[in-house]
Amino acid sequence: DFTMNVDTIVSDVKGAVEPYVAKSQDVVTLSVETVKQANSVVISSVQDLFKTNVGVSKELFSAAQSSFDKARADGVKQVASKPIEYVPVGKELFVGAYKDSYAIVTKAGEELVTIVRKGFDDVVAHFSGSKTVSGEMKKAKSTVNKTATKAKKTVRKAAKKATA
Repeated sequence: DFTMNVDTIVSDVKGAVEPYVAKSQDVVTLSVETVKQANSVVISSVQDLFKTNVGVSKELFSAAQSSFDKARADGVKQVASKPIEYVPVGKELFVGAYKDSYAIVTKAGEELVTIVRKGFDDVVAHFSGSKTVSGEMKKAKSTVNKTATKAKKTVRKAAKKATA
């Protein structure tokens, strides 16, 4: 009799836990997808930052090298009499690099916030039993595109009739 009760309890617990296990697995899948999207944004942004800064570094080095070459060719007396002419121009490069870097980081931050917010909304929607937000957005986009295509066809037919 006791064995029957234990089997019944185990069966009841399994039945109660299984839906949560399935939902948890789905949450892990949604979370992994969110992390993948966020990772792609981070990698792309870091690559853009690297390219921007490497480009500026090369330009600054080139400017410094040409200033040094000019100073060496002109001699110490010329450099001493007009030192400002031998200082490499770099302010614009630094400011430009800063602005570009700031824009890249800001854009990446905005994209990451959007991705994380969508991922969180998808998880909440999944636990509440409704469809995911991104799934609903895809459906809505598809419906809008189909409606727009039908409208274009209707307009073309009407235009053909009007010109005929």
